[in-house]
Amino acid sequence: MDNERRHLVMEWYESYYDDVYRFILYMLGDKQICEDFVHDTFVRAYTAVERFDHRSGVKTWLISIAKHLVLDEIRKRKRRKLFPIEKDIPSTLNVERLFENKEAVLELMSDIQKLKLNYRMVLILKMVEDCSTKEIADILDWSEPKVRKTFSRALHSLRKISQKEEGDGQFEQTL
Repeated sequence: MDNERRHLVMEWYESYYDDVYRFILYMLGDKQICEDFVHDTFVRAYTAVERFDHRSGVKTWLISIAKHLVLDEIRKRKRRKLFPIEKDIPSTLNVERLFENKEAVLELMSDIQKLKLNYRMVLILKMVEDCSTKEIADILDWSEPKVRKTFSRALHSLRKISQKEEGDGQFEQTL
């Protein structure tokens, strides 16, 4: 069983590493600790693989595990009042396909870090991870209407932040 479990989790690692990494990077904005959190996510998946009930997809389950790790870290940071924002994007990420240039990506990452936690999670899952509303609802344990409403509010808040800092029109060009 251990060999089967190890093989299964290694398949997941190869298939979903980038998705989990991107989610954690955008949530925490710190690529130095991102690798540790990805590792911890897959270790937890390995130890809990018997409890995976296939009600959701593997990617949804893994991101849900990562979400819990990230939320714990954010709570710790709040207690320590530390919110570093990473200023370099790893070249392995293909975020340039979503945005015109690296500066726009960095500005957007910085703006996303300023959002409320729930807004940040929904935006990252929808826009970066390209999760469906149902997948997001499964990951966050919310209803689909709550996901849609929170996403709408998150976009509105992100527009306000971007317009304040960049002037009207910049946000729309970035997305």
